[in-house]
Amino acid sequence: MAKPTTLRWSKLSIWVGDGGSPEDFTSQVCGMNAKGMAFSADMSESSVPDCDDPDAPSWMERVTRSLSAGVTGEGLLAEETFAFWRDWFLSATAKNVRVVVDLATLPGYFQGSFVLNQFELNGAEADGKLGVTIGMSSDGPVTWVAGAP
Repeated sequence: MAKPTTLRWSKLSIWVGDGGSPEDFTSQVCGMNAKGMAFSADMSESSVPDCDDPDAPSWMERVTRSLSAGVTGEGLLAEETFAFWRDWFLSATAKNVRVVVDLATLPGYFQGSFVLNQFELNGAEADGKLGVTIGMSSDGPVTWVAGAP
């Protein structure tokens, strides 16, 4: 088997829109040293019996009821971003977000509306720096857009 092509962690970036028209996505989230995006599905399940052999174990069948996406980030708090995170969280409103996956062979990004559902400030004497943890939950569909952002 040939060695796979791997990517550096910096090839995943988070960009929050400014709400303007046209929307400006020129500022990526700064100061994060860990970031991620996760997708989940809420499903209903039914146990379907075998009509020809009622004693046989039944198989579970599932129907996807809803999809959701979340974006996370953790790192150092850049003082320049504090007011942005504070104001977004306290506004309890959604913003348009792009999560860029900088692949050489398939460039593109996920895009959707997200609510900031976690804004956590933390610090420890051990490293002496103030940190931040953020979490965003999708508010509607998230789509893949092929091509450079």
